[in-house]
Amino acid sequence: MFTLHAAVLRRAQRRCAGWAPPARRGGSGPAKAWVAALDASRTVPFNLLAAMKTEIADAPPLDIALVASKLAKARWRRAGRKEVAGVLDAAAAHLVQAKAVGKMTPYDTSMLMHAFAKCAHHHAPLMNHVAGEVAPRAASFNPFALSMTVWAYATLKCTHGELFSAAAQEGARQVGNFQPAGLSLTVWAFATVQHVAPELFECVAAKATTQIGQFNSQNLANTVWAYA
Repeated sequence: MFTLHAAVLRRAQRRCAGWAPPARRGGSGPAKAWVAALDASRTVPFNLLAAMKTEIADAPPLDIALVASKLAKARWRRAGRKEVAGVLDAAAAHLVQAKAVGKMTPYDTSMLMHAFAKCAHHHAPLMNHVAGEVAPRAASFNPFALSMTVWAYATLKCTHGELFSAAAQEGARQVGNFQPAGLSLTVWAFATVQHVAPELFECVAAKATTQIGQFNSQNLANTVWAYA
């Protein structure tokens, strides 16, 4: 299986068309302190993880996405994997029970799923809930949010027919706004979960041929692998 190196993914995120990070929030309530602690520490204190697990259900959905994203970037030791998983499970259970994903922006939704994928944490109820919320409003997702969402599902080896079908339709419609990195990530995700999307792949191929000189070696490798 062809995989994407973390550094390559970060570069791809920055290059995806339509990506303009919103003004970064510092969180509110307890989440504000958690974000500050994660930003200040090279590792994640175990007592902080314990507090997060207990209190994260009280945080607004957007703060949960922010905290999850910070956790995904933190250098937590292998010994802390269970504790991090506990925080993510608590956050996911709350989001599903409160049906809160519908209140999140496409950017925050995509970065929430990106965080779970970076932590290699598959929470089936959350994946199903997010897919059910995203599919009907895929048109509101820009190229960055679309590519990051399908990348997360593929990385977690989770296929959801309704989500990928909606993403395929929207990806084909917006293909003119994708840069090479976004095209590469998207077709890689579809090929990884083996979701057949002929119209999307035809549109990407047509777009890619006009930008082939802008593809770096990783973009080329991902794209060729997806079509193989």
